[in-house]
Amino acid sequence: MNQSGTTELALSRNGPAFRGFLPRLTEKQRRNLGYLLMLVAPWGIASTLGLRFHDVYRYVLSALNIIAMTAFFVQFPLAGRVRRWSWFANIDWGISTHKKIGEWLGIFFFLHPLLILAPKALLSAQDLQTSVVAAIASPNLLTGLLAWLAMLVWVLMAVFRNRLPLRYETWRVLHVLGFVVIATLAVLHVTSVGSHGQLEQQFNLLWWGLYAVSMALVIYNYLIKPVRLRAQPFVVREIKPLSECDWALTIPSRSGARVSFDAGQFVWINTSKTPFNLEQHPFSIASGNAENGTLTFIIRELGDYTGNLQALQRGQTVYVDGPYGSLSVAQSKSAAGITLVAGGAGIAPMLGLLCEFAQRNESRPVRLVYGNQAPQRMVALDELRALCKTMPDFSLQLVCDRVADEMPQQAGDIRQGLIDAATLRAAMAPGQHANWCVYLCGPEGMIATNVKQLKSIGVKPAHIHFEQLSF
Repeated sequence: MNQSGTTELALSRNGPAFRGFLPRLTEKQRRNLGYLLMLVAPWGIASTLGLRFHDVYRYVLSALNIIAMTAFFVQFPLAGRVRRWSWFANIDWGISTHKKIGEWLGIFFFLHPLLILAPKALLSAQDLQTSVVAAIASPNLLTGLLAWLAMLVWVLMAVFRNRLPLRYETWRVLHVLGFVVIATLAVLHVTSVGSHGQLEQQFNLLWWGLYAVSMALVIYNYLIKPVRLRAQPFVVREIKPLSECDWALTIPSRSGARVSFDAGQFVWINTSKTPFNLEQHPFSIASGNAENGTLTFIIRELGDYTGNLQALQRGQTVYVDGPYGSLSVAQSKSAAGITLVAGGAGIAPMLGLLCEFAQRNESRPVRLVYGNQAPQRMVALDELRALCKTMPDFSLQLVCDRVADEMPQQAGDIRQGLIDAATLRAAMAPGQHANWCVYLCGPEGMIATNVKQLKSIGVKPAHIHFEQLSF
């Protein structure tokens, strides 16, 4: 229980209930297994209630329909910033799973009416035509038809999001509204004319329960949470340039209340005048003071919003949702050594992790590979240099795509080029790759390339941890 006036932003890191029974599985594998169990659970319930069909085709199709419908309802918590549910606390895993499953759901629900009518097509073209006309004309199937059409539009808008002439915030509102409309129509359809109606209210209660939970999450995220954030505002204390394209933003809690966060985590920041505004941006915490509620971020100019950071005013109210994120010093507790790889603004969470290692008097080898386009874009070099004196076995390797002859003196030893397999191999003790832990943060392309390189040199996938913030 928190004391009165304390701002609690803690993230639960408790794993799944059966974590201890699956010690050999990686964290990602445990999450995937838990997700699959959630999807098949309703089918198991239906089987115990007596769901029966006369042929194998309809039995398999019924199972697929139930699993797909369950997956649809789980889509929202996957992308809904549900910090208190450990299954959904890993935002990177949640968003990537949400996107992949969304594509499969789009394909399956597009084929849904075709799969139902397929047996008629095997009889004759006339039977198929009669069934199609009857389905379209039937008032009982109207909710299903509308849900099917809405689902097509919803999925296409998600797949082609980057090509639509819509601001992300507008697209997000439409995406959530589409979810609400489709969920409402779909649950009406499956509980009224679906083949599972033979189970009467026993099974229908499950669908209405999933629907109620989904709608409660929508209400919480878009109505209740903003009210809570409004009661816990932050304020801009300082915004200053660090390089030609990087800024340092410091925001303390307006009340000075304690803020709980872990090194490596990130938050969504809203700098508009109201917490109900959907223009929110994720930024990693570079450093902070938990006791007085102060957070500092290193932010790179990468778009319209970050390109106007200088417009922020000292004393301006901002709202913070979080923290989130799965990066943690605990992930390397059994490793022989630790390598951190940062690309551009990805140095922010790495700086936080390094400070945490220093505070713990880390004695194992710790290596930082920090990549950038040019030496002028390197930030926090003084802090990194100071860390070399606080840890007995810490070293820094700077890597730049372009290094001019008049390289700044403060940049130190810089390797020209990109962060490649040779650079990564050099940042680990020989023969210890399988026992080494690696953290990464940076552009999506850099993460993907480096993960492949790390696996190729023998680093175990379970020892590779990264955050992309590409939501």
